[in-house]
Amino acid sequence: MAITQGTKLSSNITAATTTGGIGQAPDLRRLYDFSDKVAELAPEESPFFVYLSKVAKVPTDDSLFRFLENRSKIDWTSRNFAISASSPSIGTIAANTNYTFWVDDSSSSVDWLVKGMVFTVSTVDSNAGYSQALVRVNDGPVDQGAYTSFQGRVIDLSNDGISGYNVVAEDDGCQVIGTAFGEGSGSPDAWSGEIEDDFGYTQIFKTAAEMSNTAIATRYRGYANEWERIWALKLREHKVDIERAMLFGQRARSGGVQYTEGLVGHIVKNSAPVTGTSDFTYTSGSPYYRSVSQDNLTYDRLLSDFEVLYDPARGASADKLVLASLPVITFFNKLGDGAFMDASLSYSNSVNQYNFDKRDGQFGHKIMTIETIHGAMHLVKEPLFRGISSGMMLFADMGKLSYRPLVGNGLNRDTHVITNVQSADEDLRKDMILTEAGLEISLPESHALYNVEGL
Repeated sequence: MAITQGTKLSSNITAATTTGGIGQAPDLRRLYDFSDKVAELAPEESPFFVYLSKVAKVPTDDSLFRFLENRSKIDWTSRNFAISASSPSIGTIAANTNYTFWVDDSSSSVDWLVKGMVFTVSTVDSNAGYSQALVRVNDGPVDQGAYTSFQGRVIDLSNDGISGYNVVAEDDGCQVIGTAFGEGSGSPDAWSGEIEDDFGYTQIFKTAAEMSNTAIATRYRGYANEWERIWALKLREHKVDIERAMLFGQRARSGGVQYTEGLVGHIVKNSAPVTGTSDFTYTSGSPYYRSVSQDNLTYDRLLSDFEVLYDPARGASADKLVLASLPVITFFNKLGDGAFMDASLSYSNSVNQYNFDKRDGQFGHKIMTIETIHGAMHLVKEPLFRGISSGMMLFADMGKLSYRPLVGNGLNRDTHVITNVQSADEDLRKDMILTEAGLEISLPESHALYNVEGL
């Protein structure tokens, strides 16, 4: 038994007795923490992992981690619904008259209506003009499952010179515009939106570096120390593996193995692609996905999409990291006939109304920024978008993403190295790089995927 006199140092613990030709004697089974350094290795290889590690790292102490999604802002900024089919109020209406209303929101009840709310009904919206009816909810709304029923009083009408100004029809749009109560009235009914929750899995990533002691002790041409060369490549391989999983993975648990969510994988699993010239439409909890031809991918097309994708009332931020394949980056910078610049600017005599800028990113990347009235897209080359994903462009709202390494009970499972994991009777050295982490995707409607056809 080895005896250490005096203070025991960390280097005294099962220290190797020989250098094996690789410099200072390593400590057997020593763990080396690379959690804050591995992202800095060749950052241009894995931009998504770099940004997640640097600006969105939130450790978790559970391999099945839960998180909250707060859509309360949406609850009070988008108070829209529609007149339901077969509503008794359908037909001609008059001011200062009570009617029974049936209203719904995409064939479901409107749970947040309370007595005293005032809303407008769009009775006419055409090239002839616009007219609306002002209605107050006079009694407590009743949830009927597919719709909500209540007694409402028509307060006033507008634009009586337009045909149909006083006619309520099925699917007429309604918008709550506040509340109104009489003098000395009591307190109103209350409603509140719940904070939603979701979950994710951490995934265990492992990469091994193995070499015989004879090979380690041999001096080679080119790279004299082959072990150090292999080590550097294995760290980069490990980092790229994590990036690929957090791009293309899909959340699952099968056969005792957990798989993290990936942003591209989440979008293609939960959204059907919008094609042609169709516009994005908002659905709570659903990300956006567009399959677009090169001819249709113009500044105007993006601007129309950004109206929905960047809507602050739905929790979106005004800046998004856009990971694009090399062919997509090239497409955005081409000046030839039919390319993005040509198709976007050909109808204008001045390019100054479009704000295109190129700069160096904080973490070693080249960034192309396109500023719009709705927000900015910061294009970064994603070299892992190749082959079947060579036409992809991923809009990532970094404020709604988190890199979740497992850290708990004094043990950090973020990227670290365990040395000398070979069996005791093996004449070789084997080290293992290990990471246990997952990706958290909150408010999926803040993210989008474009697949540019033909690239």
